[in-house]
Amino acid sequence: METLSPLRETTDCYQRTVLPNGIRIVSEYMPYIRSITIGVWVLSGTRFEPIDKSGIAHFVEHALFKGTENRTAYQIAQSIESLGGYLNAFTGRELNCFFARVMDNNLSAAVEVLGDILQYSRFDSQEIEKEKMVVIEEIHALEDSPEELCGELYSSLIWNSHPLGKPILGSPASISAFEQKDLVEYLRQRYTNQNIFVTVAGHVNHDELVELVRNQYNFPPQNTNKNLDLIPTTSSGNKRKWVQSRDISQVHLCLGGLSVPCTSTSKYTLFLLNGILGGGMTSRLFQKVREEAGLAYSIFSDVDLYLDSGQLCISAGVDPADPQHTIDLILQECRMLQKNGITKDELKDIRSQLTGSLYLSIEETGSVMNRLARMEIYENSYCSISDTIKRLQNVTIDDIIELAEKLFADDNIYLTAVGPISEGDLSL
Repeated sequence: METLSPLRETTDCYQRTVLPNGIRIVSEYMPYIRSITIGVWVLSGTRFEPIDKSGIAHFVEHALFKGTENRTAYQIAQSIESLGGYLNAFTGRELNCFFARVMDNNLSAAVEVLGDILQYSRFDSQEIEKEKMVVIEEIHALEDSPEELCGELYSSLIWNSHPLGKPILGSPASISAFEQKDLVEYLRQRYTNQNIFVTVAGHVNHDELVELVRNQYNFPPQNTNKNLDLIPTTSSGNKRKWVQSRDISQVHLCLGGLSVPCTSTSKYTLFLLNGILGGGMTSRLFQKVREEAGLAYSIFSDVDLYLDSGQLCISAGVDPADPQHTIDLILQECRMLQKNGITKDELKDIRSQLTGSLYLSIEETGSVMNRLARMEIYENSYCSISDTIKRLQNVTIDDIIELAEKLFADDNIYLTAVGPISEGDLSL
């Protein structure tokens, strides 16, 4: 019987191997440090959940740490912490990530522990019931955090009924209804070889990594139903404002709209536009809303990019007397970007700011590991820091104006607010 060989690509310190079973392995060698960060990424998350199983991607993440055929929950934590390392996981709208940071000579231990929890978890019924209580308390904690709640409402508003708009944590009712068979079935559907990506950054030997993964990782084959819906077209007729009244001391605001997907070349324009608008203390919104008007302690903008869509969100917390004034100032700055664009000096400064941030990020293994994963998963390619900087350099003022016209069109402005106000108090 013929043995299939891995498909391998190499560029400087970056190396990529695709195993015959479909698992993709990407690493970047960082010779000047002694640690590594390894992430096992799964194309999973809220957009892939069955319609009646809201929050199951996040709940599975929790349940996988509650014991395997080989380890108790305590032993899972001890296996990495006893080495001086760190083990954790997170769930997003399209991805689950299980990661560890350890010394370079403990690579094999990290690979084995992550493989153990992802392939041999027991999903004990008693542990599941206990973990339901933990996740429900996590939901309550989010509901008690108006800033986080406002962001969750914002995602639900802009994506309407699409799976991307579902709450990552689910609801107390949906969590309470989960059974062992639901977790096993979700794992079978999503945790398949073609949906698994292993990314490592640090003092790593790629050949050793490939052998460890090849010998220990083998998930079920790809299910033909990928359950991936495209983003529905939005229109000005959709609801564009959502206010939740709360008896608290501030009004928390999220304002923005749909943006470009991760695969779009316009994302480099978006990064620059976002930096100019609300990316730091020198940004237009920080200077206008905080420094000049004194309306907010914190105001910033951020972007999230996905397979076929994205979002730009401007966030602020203000006094209950000032939300409309703040909204007006934010929209004024957005309209000025549409109409007048930016100056050459602004563009030069924001390029320099993003360039510096990129170079600083490559000194931390977790940031590099994360970057490797997102390039592999979303673009199926590698873009070096120098290539990224070149793409930022190619963005023009006209490109920024053109994107601003789309982002801040009247029918693409959405607003959520949480605080001691009602919906009639705010207008766009």
